[in-house]
Amino acid sequence: MSNNKGKAVVVLIILIIISLGLGGGVYYILQQEKAKSADLEQQRDDAKAQLQATRSELDEAKNKINGLQSSLSDAQMKISDLNGNLEKERSAKTVSLKDVEKYKAELEKEKSLKAAIQKDLSDSAVTLKVMETRLQELESQKKALEEKVKSLEEKVQSVELGKIVVSPDQKAAEAQVATAVKLEGKISVINKEYNFAVINLGNKDGVAVGNIFSVIHNNKNAGDLKVEKVHDNMSAAGFVTPDLKDKIAEGDKVELKK
Repeated sequence: MSNNKGKAVVVLIILIIISLGLGGGVYYILQQEKAKSADLEQQRDDAKAQLQATRSELDEAKNKINGLQSSLSDAQMKISDLNGNLEKERSAKTVSLKDVEKYKAELEKEKSLKAAIQKDLSDSAVTLKVMETRLQELESQKKALEEKVKSLEEKVQSVELGKIVVSPDQKAAEAQVATAVKLEGKISVINKEYNFAVINLGNKDGVAVGNIFSVIHNNKNAGDLKVEKVHDNMSAAGFVTPDLKDKIAEGDKVELKK
């Protein structure tokens, strides 16, 4: 009787260690996701700063165009005045044709400058549009990460210590049942980022670390999973078959390989 109690205590301690290890792993993942969220927040702030700078440049370009338009109007008035004086003084031939050509050259120069600034204004508008699109993308990524962090926080809170004490006789009975009946389950979660899947079978179903499960997708064997961690009602398994994570889906059936 004392020997059985000692074994039960050892099993309980092992389950507690496994649960704490899982909790630590989930907490680490949570911290990584929060760091990514903070990085995206910084990128969003940088994008906003760049957007503000682009808007300032756009306002400055508009002011330059207004100034050039004013100068252009003045030049046109000067040319108009010169033309008027030319008509009045044509008989005396005292009008300086050089001045007229000079103002015409200045007018052409200002027209070219105006065209260049208008092009810069158009380019700035395109840049502004790109920055706004990038800002929207960052907002979407931030929202997705916030939802992911929330999901991980809920998973951390739901981690519980296992409370299973199995006698040697019961273990033998379960092994006989597992041998006689084909153990089947389903994939509950697929985590492509960290390369593991969660199946809805655990200690109570006779699953052990190292078990190999075949994944059935569209009535075909897509590949194998290897159990790495076991809990009461679920197990975490790594991808044995390369690229298996891209070939399967949540809800696919799994079968224990003999």
